[in-house]
Amino acid sequence: MEKTRRKGLCTVFLGFFVLASVAAACAQQLSPKLQDAVGHWQVIDNDKPNGHVDTYLVGGMLFGRVTEVRPGRTPKDVCDKCSGDLKNQLILGMVIMRNFKPDGDIWAGGTVVDPENGKEYKGKIWTLGKDKLSMRGYIGISLLGRTQTWVRIP
Repeated sequence: MEKTRRKGLCTVFLGFFVLASVAAACAQQLSPKLQDAVGHWQVIDNDKPNGHVDTYLVGGMLFGRVTEVRPGRTPKDVCDKCSGDLKNQLILGMVIMRNFKPDGDIWAGGTVVDPENGKEYKGKIWTLGKDKLSMRGYIGISLLGRTQTWVRIP
């Protein structure tokens, strides 16, 4: 009986520990500046409106999916220059931003795919107020890249 009682107490303590860990993870909130990166965006490339991207959170990381292709493309166009699992995938609906993690007031450590050339770049993202977002894609170091400004679509 004493053995059963100890086993029951261990189970209760283990359950409490797991529950407390889950609660702590859920309680961890993103700063408002990081939350501002979630939304529906008009991509601006070389001062011209381009496609649309929806950004969203999965497991505390930021992702982005194409919701409207750029002018000159059709919804049936595929990324024939992409590699791996993105090869010949429809651009419309493609997840082009993956695994961006909070790093202070920016999102970093993720990758972004350019469906025009099929290349994958490292990236970082930061917001400029609530209605603008900057996306920097680069190879190797941030100095070797370019930045696009995206505008929130209401």
